[in-house]
Amino acid sequence: MRNSRMSLLGACVFVFGSVLIAAEFQESVEKDMQLLEGSFNMVSSEKKGEKAPENIVKSATITNKNGVHSVKVGEDSFGGSHKIDPTKKPKEIDSTDTSGEFKGKTYLGIYKIEKDVWTVCFAPPGKERPKAFSTKSGTGEFIHVWKKK
Repeated sequence: MRNSRMSLLGACVFVFGSVLIAAEFQESVEKDMQLLEGSFNMVSSEKKGEKAPENIVKSATITNKNGVHSVKVGEDSFGGSHKIDPTKKPKEIDSTDTSGEFKGKTYLGIYKIEKDVWTVCFAPPGKERPKAFSTKSGTGEFIHVWKKK
């Protein structure tokens, strides 16, 4: 009898703990998604260890709403969706293009939010998620820094 009570108690603690963890995760996601809502201007961009041309950076904007983003760079535009996991260190983001040249491709990345500046670092589709906010020649990783309008 005592073992069955202990098993039941253990199961209850496990279920309650799991519900609490899920609620905390959802709260973290909602908090960061709220910070990402709105329009941003690109501040800088780097790929393969090289900075993007200033005219490209100045022409780039992104708008996020409910996990969906639209990007405009000069005359080009594309869109996609993203999911985040703010509980990871560094925080993780998965972005899938739903239009444009890379439609259907998913990029694994990391992100950080500092005040009104959002920094993302992505690996090319099919590659492992970056572990740091840096790019090197030959990796295909890229970093974008966005400032909220």
